[in-house]
Amino acid sequence: MNISLKYGFWGLGMGGTSIAHACAGIKLSAKNAQRPYTALLVNSNEMDLLKLPDYPNTKKMILLGYERGVGRDIQLGQEAFNTHKVVISETVQSYFSDRDYIFISCGLGGGTGTGAIIEAIRLLHTTGFAGRFGLLLTLPRRNEGRKVLDNALQRLQVIKRAMQGLGAIVVVANEKLFQTGLNQNQSVEDFMRSSNRHVARLLHDLNTVTASYKPYGSYHFDASEWLNMLKTGGCLHIGKCTLSAQSVDLASPVTYMDVLKQSVLHGELSTGYDLQGATSSAVSIVADSSAAKKLFTHSFVEQIQSFLHECTPILDENPVATYVGDKPGQVTIYTVFAGLNFPNSVTELTEELAELERKAQERSQQTDEIAVALAGFKSQGKKEQVDLEALLSDEAPSSASETDTPKDPFSFLDNLK
Repeated sequence: MNISLKYGFWGLGMGGTSIAHACAGIKLSAKNAQRPYTALLVNSNEMDLLKLPDYPNTKKMILLGYERGVGRDIQLGQEAFNTHKVVISETVQSYFSDRDYIFISCGLGGGTGTGAIIEAIRLLHTTGFAGRFGLLLTLPRRNEGRKVLDNALQRLQVIKRAMQGLGAIVVVANEKLFQTGLNQNQSVEDFMRSSNRHVARLLHDLNTVTASYKPYGSYHFDASEWLNMLKTGGCLHIGKCTLSAQSVDLASPVTYMDVLKQSVLHGELSTGYDLQGATSSAVSIVADSSAAKKLFTHSFVEQIQSFLHECTPILDENPVATYVGDKPGQVTIYTVFAGLNFPNSVTELTEELAELERKAQERSQQTDEIAVALAGFKSQGKKEQVDLEALLSDEAPSSASETDTPKDPFSFLDNLK
C-alpha cells in the first residue's frame, strides 16, 4: 500500500490528542508495520497524555503550569496555549516541515483543545502552513451538559465565519457514531477508542485509494485532486459502502444504487449536509479484477454520475474513478463532497443548548420567587418574635391601664371556682 499525502495530526486537548494518536497509530498495511503519519499531542492535563502509548512518530507536549487541566474553561485553555506559544510554534514548524497536509484535531466542548483551537489556526496560518491544513472536529453528544455545548458552539461560531479561508473541516458527530453504533455495549473508553480508530482508518483509506490501486478506465482521481479537495474551504462529507460483487445486477440498478444513496445520505462521520452547496465531489470504486471487468461498464458509471448530478447540480463535473483492488468478491465505494456548510447536527446542538438555557432560566426564576417568599417569611417571623419578647417581658406593659396599677401575679386565682 502507498499513500498519496503525508499527513500530520496536531492534537489539542484530551479529545484531540486521542484522535491524533489513533491516526498516528495507523500502519501502512497488515504486512508493513510502518506508520506513515506523524502526530504532535498538546494538552494541559498530564495524566491524559501519559495514558497514550508512546510511538516513535508522535511527540507529546505538556502545557506546564496547567498540568491539572483547565476545568472546561476555554479562556484558561487559550491562556495555557498562549503561555507556551513560542515553544509550540517552533515545535510545529520543525515537526511538520515535511508534511503535505496537517489536520488540527480537537474534541469540541472541553477546555484545553476548545480554548486553544483558534490560536492554533492562527499559528499555522501565519507560520508557512496557510493553504495546507484543515480541521478534524468532534461534536459533543446532546446530553453532555450546558457548559460543554456552550463551549463547542462558541468556537463553531468563530470557525464558521472563517471557514472559507480554511482548508477542509471534517466533522465527527459523536451522537451519530453512538446511535448508529460501533458497539453500544462497549465501555465508554473502548467506545471512544474504536470511534477514533474508525476516523483514522477512513482518512487513511481515502489516502491510499488514490495511490495504491491500478485505475480501470479513463479517469483516475489522483493525489493532486485529493489534495485540492482537502484545501477547499468548508466541510468535507465522506460516505462509504461495501457490496458483494455477486449482489450487483447491472440490469437492475436498485441492487447497488440504494446502498450507495444511503451511504451518502447518512455519511460515515456526520450527517445532515445540504449537498447542493458542494463545490466539488468525487467517487472512487474499488473491485477485484474479475468484478471490475464485469461491473465497470459505461451504464454502471452513468448511473452513479446521474445520482451525483442530482445531489450536486451546480458542479461542472461529477467524476467517478474505478480501480482494481485485491479483495475478492468485494466492491467498495467511497464518496466525498467538499465545500459544504456545517451539518444539521450543529443546529441540533444549538437547539439543545437553547432548551437547556430556557430550563435554567425557569429554575432561576423559581429560585428567585422562593427567595422572596422566604425573605418575607423571615421578616414576619422576626416581627412576631419581637412581639413575643415584648409580651413576655416583665418590663413591657400589656396595656396603658397596667401602668397605674401593679400587676398581681396571682390574680388569675380569683377566676377559678
